[in-house]
Order: sequence, then structure tokens, then C-alpha cells
Amino acid sequence: MKTYLILLLSCVFSITFAQSPIAKGEHFATINGLKLHYEVGGNGPVCIFPTPGWGPNIDAYKNSMPELEKYFTVVWLDTRASGKSEASDKPEDYQTADFIEDIEQLRLHLKQNKIWIMGHSMGGWQVINYGIKYSKNLHGIIAVAAFVGLDELAQTELMKAVEKRKNEPYYKIGAGILMGTDTTKRSLNEEMPYIMPFYFHDQANLPKFLTIKNVQLSQKAWEMTAKGGLGREKIIDLLPKITVPTLVLVGDDDFICDQVSHASRIHAGIKSSKLSVIKNAGHFIWIEQPQAFYQAIEEWLKTKK
Repeated sequence: MKTYLILLLSCVFSITFAQSPIAKGEHFATINGLKLHYEVGGNGPVCIFPTPGWGPNIDAYKNSMPELEKYFTVVWLDTRASGKSEASDKPEDYQTADFIEDIEQLRLHLKQNKIWIMGHSMGGWQVINYGIKYSKNLHGIIAVAAFVGLDELAQTELMKAVEKRKNEPYYKIGAGILMGTDTTKRSLNEEMPYIMPFYFHDQANLPKFLTIKNVQLSQKAWEMTAKGGLGREKIIDLLPKITVPTLVLVGDDDFICDQVSHASRIHAGIKSSKLSVIKNAGHFIWIEQPQAFYQAIEEWLKTKK
């Protein structure tokens, strides 16, 4: 009888541990009708880090910024249709609100009253929008090269940044793809080699990105978010609804989520925000200027304790 009880308790303990939603390692959870994939690593307060939504998987971030796990227990989330997460076949399921509710339901799944949240580019768009609706559930936000909408100012700054590179060997085809004048049909993976040079201040740093292990791009996510309208909302006037500490990080040579039309306007709209402009960096700040990037985060976090 004693042996039986020990075995029973051991089984119960093992099952409970295996089902812990915040245990380190790989997890799947059914969120809003889709089986979403996430991985947990690191120590400290819980921070959800969603992928941008339009295609990259978590490895693009988890494998390129492991230092982030020194500050947080990071929940690296493959957003719907990206990485190992399931996809809906309905374009209307890829609007900003869908991604925000995925994050909120994941918070509840993790059994966390409050979380930190961090995102890059269109992942930054997601965390900003999450903060607009769910500030009450947050400790703070870290928005890295965050997108805040493509209005007239943003389009003007984008065109200026693209033209700034007109003498570069990668300009002709890449600019055509970015500006929509190149009508050659290509998949997402086929387009990337032509446009990736634009994302870097120093082309010598591009190979660092290309050697990140296991990076995958989802054609399904790319097509569905385009059809569904991820990122089309106008949110500038809604930014004051964010009431939690927010760190806004931007590279001074980011061509697509620049300081003028994106980062500075996020900072101006959120009273509790700090803007940190990293010199000699493009869109992937942590790859081009890792020391300055992590120093900015660490120093800011110290002021929040």
C-alpha cells in the first residue's frame, strides 16, 4: 500500500510539473481556437515576446538575443501561422485585434496577473496595441524598432530612407520591391535577399543575421496578414491610454521604423515612456550594437525596481 501511494504521488507530481505552462522548454496551448507554440527560457519576471506576425518564427529572436533571458523569464511566442503555430484559413482572423487577444489569452494561460511585454517591428506594433487595451495587465513595455502605422509622414520618411541608399549595389531591385514598382512574382523567401540589406546600417553586420540558426519565414502568415490588414489601424491618438513604463528603442539609421515617424511619436504619445536612440544601428539594433542595446535595457530596468 505504501509503495502504491508513493508511485501515485510521484505520477501526480510528474503530471503537474509537465503541465506547468511556465516551465522552461517548449509548449503548445490552444488559444482562441488555434494551437499556438511558445518556448520559455530565462529567469526573472515573465515577459511575453511575440514574433512580428507576418512570418518570422521565434528562432529569429530567441537565437539572436539570448541575453534577454538574463533579465526575464521570456515567453517566446510563435504568432498564428508562424513557426510551429497553427494557422487559420480566414484572412479576417489576422487583424491586429486577433494578435492582441492571443497575447491576452496566453497571459491567462500562463496564470500571470501582470506581465512584461516586448516586441520588435510589427511585434512592437502588437505590444503597443496590447498596452493600449490592457495596460492594467502590464508591468511595462519594451518596444524595439516598433511600427506605429504607415501614414503620410511614415511614407515620406520611408521613401527618404530608401533613396538615401540609391548608390548602394543592392538598391535597384530592393527598392523596386519595397516601393512596389517591381512586379516580378516572388515568394517571401525569394524577396528577402534583395531587401534585407536595407535593414542594416553597416552591411558587414548582415552575415550575423543570416547565420542565426533555424530562422523560418511563413508564406502563409505573410499572405494572410496582408489580406487581413495587420497594422492598418491608426493608433497615434490612442497612445495616451498606455499608462505603464515603456522603453522605446530605435536605431538612428532604421529605414523602415524610423525615429521621426515611429519612435518619437510613440515616445510623445506615452507619458511614461523613455526614448533611447542607438547610434550606428539599423532595424536590428541588438545585432549591430549589442552592447548599447542591452545597456539601454538594463539601465532602464534598474529604474523600475
